[in-house]
Formats: sequence, structure tokens, C-alpha cells
Amino acid sequence: MTALADPDTALAVFAGERARLRALAYRLLGSVAEAEDALQDAWLRWSAVAPGSVGSAPAFLTTLVTRLALDRLRSARVARERYYGLWLPEPEVADWDDGAEDGPEDGAGSESVPLAMLLLLERLAPDQRAVFVLREAMDLDYAEIAGMLGKSVEACRQIMRRARARMAEPSAAMADPDAGRRLAAAFAEASVRRDYAAIVALLSDDAQWLSDGGGMVRTAVKPLFGADRIARFLIGVQRKRAVSFRFVPVRVNGGPGLLAELGGSSFRSVLAFDVADGRILRVYQVANPQKLERVRSF
Repeated sequence: MTALADPDTALAVFAGERARLRALAYRLLGSVAEAEDALQDAWLRWSAVAPGSVGSAPAFLTTLVTRLALDRLRSARVARERYYGLWLPEPEVADWDDGAEDGPEDGAGSESVPLAMLLLLERLAPDQRAVFVLREAMDLDYAEIAGMLGKSVEACRQIMRRARARMAEPSAAMADPDAGRRLAAAFAEASVRRDYAAIVALLSDDAQWLSDGGGMVRTAVKPLFGADRIARFLIGVQRKRAVSFRFVPVRVNGGPGLLAELGGSSFRSVLAFDVADGRILRVYQVANPQKLERVRSF
């Protein structure tokens, strides 16, 4: 049994599990803010647990955070269906000088989940997402998952099969980190120079630009398809506003990214890239200010 003789002991146990629990909540919710809120709720409930009543603290806390996150996810899905424009996950941003193995702020390591994977997870129903994350990311067996979700082992296996079928689209190949960083830097330089040919050369022919402004700032509401259209969009924004972008290289969810500011305006966004075969496949632009509140300037 896990003894919780005093508040200090409860805090120490929770602190030891916090990074893992945060990573779990972020994978389930796709939002840093909602993941932090789920952890706060979990801590309040954990601190009220009677001493000696818990057999395994990690299992208890994993179950608690999963159920709290599922409750939030079910509510969030309704809001995301009504979201203005394209909804993108809230990014995890870190300085490139930080160690790749370190997570933002508290070493959670959740930045290692590519935005492409989080978007694929959005296809899943809440129970499917929970089973998939617990099995694939947390490496739990079906008996443990069944106990946490209050389902049978066979039901969890069936849910996992359906989840894998919906996740069947191949994800972008993971590029060498240095190669991805160089591509992002070249993309930034070409964009600032407004060099159409250079931008097109860096993008895959069927590249996509996906923007999330949440209706709060002006972005491309619908996805942009093709290197030509993306290049013209980047150049056109700067010409229309008579200002240039300023880019700072950062790590976004463990991969290449840029913090972008447009001239001296208050507009800023985070760009993340899917890279394969030496070219950029997708650019994710997160510009909703509410999703950038935790992104510091570099």
C-alpha cells in the first residue's frame, strides 16, 4: 500500500509522477492549458485521499488523470466542432538550446508528440483515444487499461482495433533533427527575402499550410494546398501590410519550428513543420493568442 501519512508525502508522490501524468493529459487533450487544469484537479483529489487506501500510486493517478481528461475531452469535442476555422493542437515550444530530452518548464517531455500525431488523434472518439494513448504511449497492458476505464479486456482490444483503423493514414516521416532545423531556417530566410523560387524549392509539390487563428486574428481560414499558393500567400501578406516577418528558430513538439512576428505589430504565431525527403510537407501555423499565452519570446 502507498502510505500518505502527511501532505508532504502526498506532494512528493504526486511530484514524482507529474511529468508522466502531464504527458498523458496532453496526449489525450491536445491542449497545454487543459492538461494543466486536469493535473490541478487530479492534485486536489489526490491530496484528499485517505492514508493507506491506495495500493499503487502510479496506477491510481494514471486512472484519475485519464478519467478527468476524458471528461474534459468530451466537452472539448463539442467546442472544437464549433471552432472558427481549423482547430490545431496547442503547441509545446522550447528553445533549440534546451536539451531535446527535456520537456518545457517541468521536464514533461510532451513536446515530443508531433502535431501531426495529435491531429490524427483528433479522429478518435474519446474512449478510442484513451485506449490508444494508454496502450501506445503509456505502454500499459489491456488488463490495466480495462480496469482504468471500467471496461472488459476484450472491449478494450476491440476499441484499439477500431482506433488503429482510423489512425491508418501514414504519418510524416521523422526527418533528421539537424536537417529539419536547416530546412526551417532556409524557409525563414527565403520568406523574409520574399524569394518565391526559394520558398517553392523548399516545399513539397503538394505541401499544405494549416492555420489556426481561432477567429481572433487574421489567418488563412481554409488550408492552402501546393507550393505555389503557399509561397504567394507568404509574400502577399508581407507586401499587403508593407512589413516583413521576423523569425526565431525554436523546437515545436520536439521538431523544427519558428516563432514568427510580423513587423512591429502584435501579431505573432508559431510555425511547426512536417519534413520528409529533404522538403517541407506541411506547415502548421498556430496564431490563436489563447494558445500562445505560454509561449515566451526568445
